[in-house]
Amino acid sequence: MPGEAFGPSGFLRFSYALADEDLKTGITRVQELLARVK
Repeated sequence: MPGEAFGPSGFLRFSYALADEDLKTGITRVQELLARVK
C-alpha cells in the first residue's frame, strides 16, 4: 500500500508491529543503504 495513505509523500515509514530484532535489522539495512547513496 502506498505510504501516502498515512501522510505526506516523500517520507520513509516504519511499522513497529515487528519483533525488536526484526526492527533493528531493518533500521540497520536502511542506514547502510543511506550511507552508500550519500
